[in-house]
Amino acid sequence: MERIIKVPVEMLEPGMILGEDIDHFFGNILLKKGHVLDQHLIDKLAEFHVEYVYIKKAMEEEYSYTSPNNVMFDEMAYINYYEEAIKIMSQISHDIRLGKTLKIRTVRNVIHRLLEQAFAKNNILYCLNLIKNFDDYTYTHSINVCLLATTLGKWLGLCDKDLNQLAYSALFHDIGKYKIPPEILNKPGKLTPEEYEIMKQHPAYGYEIVKNIIGISPDVAYGVLMHHEKINGTGYPLGLVGNQIHFFAKIISIADIYDALTSDRVYHRKISPFQAAERISRESYSNIDPDISSTFLNNISTFYIGCTVVLNTNEKGKIIYLYPNKPTRPLIELENGEYIDLTKDEYLDVMIEDLLSS
Repeated sequence: MERIIKVPVEMLEPGMILGEDIDHFFGNILLKKGHVLDQHLIDKLAEFHVEYVYIKKAMEEEYSYTSPNNVMFDEMAYINYYEEAIKIMSQISHDIRLGKTLKIRTVRNVIHRLLEQAFAKNNILYCLNLIKNFDDYTYTHSINVCLLATTLGKWLGLCDKDLNQLAYSALFHDIGKYKIPPEILNKPGKLTPEEYEIMKQHPAYGYEIVKNIIGISPDVAYGVLMHHEKINGTGYPLGLVGNQIHFFAKIISIADIYDALTSDRVYHRKISPFQAAERISRESYSNIDPDISSTFLNNISTFYIGCTVVLNTNEKGKIIYLYPNKPTRPLIELENGEYIDLTKDEYLDVMIEDLLSS
């Protein structure tokens, strides 16, 4: 099946097929419907000051994440796809700084394969742990947020079409940072108020970049624009509240917070997934959507059972039970055979400092 889309001349590519005749303002037909464009013809259209044309576009088959596809998890394949995604994001950052238009086909296949592997494993903590030693946070963060947000979208029951669009929105959520001066973006210390105001423009910059990508829905750009909005209106860049914030953005914000807190960055050390989960729990009802956050916390906690953890008392133990209403405060069996129930008052000061295995 095909559909007809409106494409600005500056975004045309050789091989595109015209979906409608191109009429000159003198009434003549410049090119007929069905003509295959080459670079020479594209240049001529620009010379004739044609602003846009209609192009035939094949209806793309959405990747299926919700239906069984018999894909077996392959650890090396997952790592290879992840490394390829880093290289692509690095190239995209270079192109954006040069003012080039982003093309979705650049990332479509590798992101699909990466998500396909992650869903085949069905343990997002395990998948994130496989690449925890990758160095470049600028690119790994975008990929991790894509993995986390799309997984959360699946837990929320999104259809395949929406999961695909959510994946792109999450992957590109910080793309506007490529427009931020490097001395601000990579500053190891706290930003000045003036620098912070510049940094706060990155969602708007990202929106301007993403909204011009051919082949994605406007929802992708809205997710990018609003991922730093808070439901109480204290976010940026628009100060939106509650349901004014796009659903994608609410999902991405949780994934963004979780990965940022559990990753080493130039200005802070990572904290454990449990401390990050408690932070998300505290911010529910004020900054982030409580229904979405509870879905995230309840589902991600299922992967904690059997994990070895290190407590702030320097003791090690294994998680043997999770309380449904308090997924961040589990029952732990210590190496010496004793048990610690973190929901009890006498253990309120005891925290999980690190997750050693999943």
